[in-house]
Amino acid sequence: MRIRILAVTAVLAFAGACATGSSARSDTVSDEALARVPATDMASVNQARLDVSKAKDNLARENIRLTQSKKYVDVANDEVKIAKAQLDGNQSAQKAADYARNDQATGQAQSALGLARQREQVANAHVIAANLLVTYAQERVTAANKAVDLANARLELAKFKAVQASGDPAAGNIDGQAIAKRVEDARVALEQERTKVATSKSNAAAARTSWVALRDQLPADQRFGVGGSGSGSDTGSNQSQGRENYNIDTDNTDPQKGQLSTNPGHYDDKDLFNQL
Repeated sequence: MRIRILAVTAVLAFAGACATGSSARSDTVSDEALARVPATDMASVNQARLDVSKAKDNLARENIRLTQSKKYVDVANDEVKIAKAQLDGNQSAQKAADYARNDQATGQAQSALGLARQREQVANAHVIAANLLVTYAQERVTAANKAVDLANARLELAKFKAVQASGDPAAGNIDGQAIAKRVEDARVALEQERTKVATSKSNAAAARTSWVALRDQLPADQRFGVGGSGSGSDTGSNQSQGRENYNIDTDNTDPQKGQLSTNPGHYDDKDLFNQL
């Protein structure tokens, strides 16, 4: 009798679990459900797919910029090594001149030593600027990833709305509220990351200004070469013509708010990448 009761209980529990599983709504749209939507009603889905591709293209460009910014750090570190070697050599020359009690040589060595210290200061400032550029580029990559997340979430929402508008009963098995929440969460996450991008950009720009000011105090023939030809991309430009887009600078991710700015000068930072 006890075994029979346990068996019946197990069957009921299994049936209940199956019932619960069948009633749970999905937070994604199946390919089967989407395939039943008429092609004439797929415009919003197709546009959302294009937006995902655009966001992924932006991410690829930002990764290229990040890779390039790291090369600037290598260049700056090499300048520090060169400046340090020159400083050491000039210090040795001054000691030799002092030992020989050669006033003319001592004066020349002191002048060269002062210039070498100045070059070392410039090189160190370049390292700081280059490292902050890497931080800025990394923040841009993170934000671009958030933009991809947002584009994917909006694609899922477009799919749900298309299935729902087609009158397919399968729409009842999709949790539209969960999909909409994912969109809002992704939008907020991108907006928060943009704040970090703006701060990092400001820090990188300030460090670059300081470095350039120190560099320009050196005689022209004593300055280190300025490397870098830029990323070759213009990800800051607004190509949306009034529509929402997924770049990570000053364009708002909320379609209801529109663009934050139409002034390219507010988000064109190619000088940071071209001149470090």
